[in-house]
Amino acid sequence: MTNPGIKDSSGEANLEGNQLIQGCLNGVRQCEQLLAVIPPAVFIELSNGNSSIGAHLRHILDRFQCFFSGIQQGRIDYDDRERDKSIETNIEAASFALNSIQRRFLSFDLSEYSGKNIEVSESVYHEGEAVTLLSTIDRELMGLISHSTHHLAIIGLITKSLGYQMDSDFGKAASTILFEQT
Repeated sequence: MTNPGIKDSSGEANLEGNQLIQGCLNGVRQCEQLLAVIPPAVFIELSNGNSSIGAHLRHILDRFQCFFSGIQQGRIDYDDRERDKSIETNIEAASFALNSIQRRFLSFDLSEYSGKNIEVSESVYHEGEAVTLLSTIDRELMGLISHSTHHLAIIGLITKSLGYQMDSDFGKAASTILFEQT
């Protein structure tokens, strides 16, 4: 199943919308690549006493899940994460969750939401209330891409330090890849 493309109000293809969906799917594909390369023991191993690769992957998926739940509720709350330990400790559970998120993106009709405002809430300082702001669905997708890339870069550093080879663009921002191509 592939996303048939996002159209704007004139019926023309919306390249920005397609790029947003493809950017999110690229993050999902990199997570899938990761699961194909590392063994379960490495997936759950703590890195220098900090977090595991599985914890980073689960965190990426949590934000995607918050996004989709928020779309349905009309308000995205990034603090309302599931934090499902099975996703960070079991490669099969992580793979299942990735497939679910991928299916949601492939069937997501961004033209229905593109440019529309949505309320977004998240804790940004530990001594205060969560901050609630107005955003757009498009901007939130862009944020999900950046957030995923950040965590994938950390995962890339961990896997490299453990001797696993990932794709040369794994965890790189699109702007970095484009810069390196010039």
